[in-house]
Amino acid sequence: MISKTNFYGYQGRWAWVDLTQQRVRIEEPPLEYYKNFIGGRGVQAALIHDLIKKKGPLEDPLSPLNRIIIGNSSLNDTFIPTAGRGSCSFISPMTRSPQAIPGLQDHHPVWGLITHSSCGGHFPNRLKRAGFDQIIIDGRADQPVRLLVCEGQVTIVKAEEELFEIKGGQKVPRPTSAIISFLNRKYPGSSSVCLGPAGWNLIPYANLVLDYHRNFGRGGGGAVFGSKNLVAITAWGKQPVKIFDEEQFSKLTKKIDQQVEEAVADPNQTVSFRPQTGTTWWLDRAFRGDYLGQVGGYLPWHNYDEGYFDPSKYEQVSTRAFLNISGKHQVCHRCRHVFCTRQAKVAQGEFKGEGVRPEFETIALWINCCLMDREAIFYLNKRANDLGVDTMSWGSLTATAMELTEKGFLVDYQGSLRFGDPREMLLFLEGITYQSSPLGELFGRYPDAVILELIASQPRSYHQDIIYCFTQTYGGLGYAGIEPKVFPGMFTAYGTSNRGRGDHTYAWTIQAEEAGLKEPEELAAYVLQAQRGKAMIDSLGLCDFFPVDIFQAEFISLYHALTGIAYDEASWRACGQRIFNLERKINNYQGRKRSYDAFIPAKLLVPLKDGPQAGKAVRPLLYHRILDHYYQLQGWTDQGEAPKVLFEF
Repeated sequence: MISKTNFYGYQGRWAWVDLTQQRVRIEEPPLEYYKNFIGGRGVQAALIHDLIKKKGPLEDPLSPLNRIIIGNSSLNDTFIPTAGRGSCSFISPMTRSPQAIPGLQDHHPVWGLITHSSCGGHFPNRLKRAGFDQIIIDGRADQPVRLLVCEGQVTIVKAEEELFEIKGGQKVPRPTSAIISFLNRKYPGSSSVCLGPAGWNLIPYANLVLDYHRNFGRGGGGAVFGSKNLVAITAWGKQPVKIFDEEQFSKLTKKIDQQVEEAVADPNQTVSFRPQTGTTWWLDRAFRGDYLGQVGGYLPWHNYDEGYFDPSKYEQVSTRAFLNISGKHQVCHRCRHVFCTRQAKVAQGEFKGEGVRPEFETIALWINCCLMDREAIFYLNKRANDLGVDTMSWGSLTATAMELTEKGFLVDYQGSLRFGDPREMLLFLEGITYQSSPLGELFGRYPDAVILELIASQPRSYHQDIIYCFTQTYGGLGYAGIEPKVFPGMFTAYGTSNRGRGDHTYAWTIQAEEAGLKEPEELAAYVLQAQRGKAMIDSLGLCDFFPVDIFQAEFISLYHALTGIAYDEASWRACGQRIFNLERKINNYQGRKRSYDAFIPAKLLVPLKDGPQAGKAVRPLLYHRILDHYYQLQGWTDQGEAPKVLFEF
């Protein structure tokens, strides 16, 4: 039995799983990792840094050398509202650019960037109850396996035949809902995370799915599982959270809970919209400026060509349209007050079914495909969850494929993919997942590989026309659902996110920019502080929508009451800086330099023509000025190299 005398809040137990050797080693972690990096995302970055620094750059994220880590943090499974988020980190097979694209100046090979995914549901807290903070997975099994995590033990189990089916003559995993249902029946009271058939077929934007509709999304965690012959992880247990000062923790928890409740009740705070609309309120704000916005005009349309379109069409996919198919709340474990997720149902027609309401980013990026069918969006979201496909990356690439189709560049791939056609989108999704069509085989690869194949078959005079259709060039993750041309600060957040160009989750600037923030140094500082704050939120196991200031004295005292680890505000903030810089250092090892951050897809230089934001485009000189300030504030070199991160408290 491992001693846990030094650990409060945390379980003080890591499992090192070597799938190649079929061995599991359980250890007590050094407390310094938690002091320096908090937990969750931060600790996982440190463990991946340890590997990359020792082994050198990981040139193939789908090799057995990649490490994938799933875990939680100190606040998980406590009574703090939203303390149910888990973390999953790995080197991404999506954000790769090993070869230069024609016309791309100053290219440096990028081998894949560190990806951290945050996910709620029930699995993260079940894993903690099973007795573990982190499951660290290396190597590759020689046959399909799954992991069973129960009461302080981890077992490598041969994957049952019931988890697979024959599809197109190939043995593949069943849909994620079938895998999760099978494991729930086998282990009552448990929770599981699994890949889908997309991950098994190594699609670089395949997700890991938890609790039917939650996802460790973006970057390709499902493909990393597939590359390791790992199908699922199941966890359950009854290990409680040990608290350093129970009386003080209970007292401060009540205060923080009251602050969350008051924020949700305040109509002047955006968190107040979430219990009813979830994230879909952003649809109305982005299109027409509702929900404390201004004029809107930045909901992407026709592969980011525009941010506005016919308002009568918009009503079919508005915030209200999705409210009309919404049902009961279906929230994450330990969520109180915020309640953003709701069930949804389409009662009739070819897209009928029951599931959850799609999120803003999914809907926005399918509107970017000119899809104006609410029922089809619901059904495609449900199907993507079952197949284990990231809805954002797939939506971004689908818009690209539609423009390539429109311009005649995909005629050799025996597929039709017109803007706005849901049936063709569904065929495209299935073709990618099962690698069952020429078009699906093409777009089942990372974006730069798709570009290189397409231009290889076309005369040189068409190369730039093909590249123009891609917003994911040079190892991009794919832009999110806010038109990149409108907000310089948001474009900086997109460009500097450690997960890869286009990611929106590490900083969100829209409210600040609509309120008047516009000077380059101010934008740089805002993005930097948001990124560091988000690194802390992820490392603590909290939701993005947690509305309380985690840098206030009461919250820092609450953390001490839980863990026994004391910080002042400066040392607490330093943890966020340390985590973000460490991830950047990993990315530097993986080839990321200023040229990656500074790249602007050609499409984004063309001004918007319609709507209230007409005339706006990404302005290179302004972006480079912001980037200069950003690097200076971060303490990086002018080429984006982070300093060595000191592992000291």
